[in-house]
Amino acid sequence: MTVKRPGILRMLCLCAAAACTLGFMSSCGSSDSSAGSSAADSSQSSEKAGDDSSLVIDLEPKVLFDYSTGTEDGYDYELWKDKGDTVMTLTGGGTFTCQWENINNALFRKGKKLDCTKTYKELGDISVDYGIDYQPDGNSYMCVYGWTRDPLVEFYVVESWGSWRPPGKAENLGTVEVDGGVYDIYKTTRVDQPSIDGTKTFDQYWSVRQAKPDADGTKFEGTISVSKHFDAWADAGLELGKMYEIALTIEGYQSKGQAEIYKNDLNIG
Repeated sequence: MTVKRPGILRMLCLCAAAACTLGFMSSCGSSDSSAGSSAADSSQSSEKAGDDSSLVIDLEPKVLFDYSTGTEDGYDYELWKDKGDTVMTLTGGGTFTCQWENINNALFRKGKKLDCTKTYKELGDISVDYGIDYQPDGNSYMCVYGWTRDPLVEFYVVESWGSWRPPGKAENLGTVEVDGGVYDIYKTTRVDQPSIDGTKTFDQYWSVRQAKPDADGTKFEGTISVSKHFDAWADAGLELGKMYEIALTIEGYQSKGQAEIYKNDLNIG
């Protein structure tokens, strides 16, 4: 399975007066807008009359302020926080922007939620091609993030970070060299903390780059070969369960900052 970003956020469809044959426009000329406590989403359409009728559809991005989950263009998104000021703008495909301040902990992510029926090996090769403008002020991670069940594991492949390189005082279990970088492998344990299954005690697995990627100012691009990290963890004795989630993620902890993820191509299988 390959999930790709669509090339446009605004569509101009010219419909001949006799027929509008595009199947996904069965309700040409309709408009809809809605807003809630956690999201604001609007779309606008206008129809211009002339020798030929034409339809302009203006798709406005969805803006999230509080805890929200959903899907966009085949990607699953989630904004999670415990408190503070957050904004996540969905910009099509795997892309999004985010801003945060006055927070304790917040995660912004887009990827794929899975059904916990397959291991990563059964899913096939997993990788993410990314492009990002990353501007953290304080403690933050840019990573591939996710969970498994049986066992319950929270995992991170950390590509870059803000003022503090995670995970702190933890035993180094080895290294993996991939995608032009060397990553240190760690395991940590969270006791009675929030998880996808409520408050639990669970392990965290980490691959953390030894050096941040080369950047053009605040922008950098690359590939994260996720399955190769999983293989390296298995070699280090770290067992993953059935896959629940894989997502490109920005996390902030007691910090502020902003990021634009302008490329996020998740490839599975």
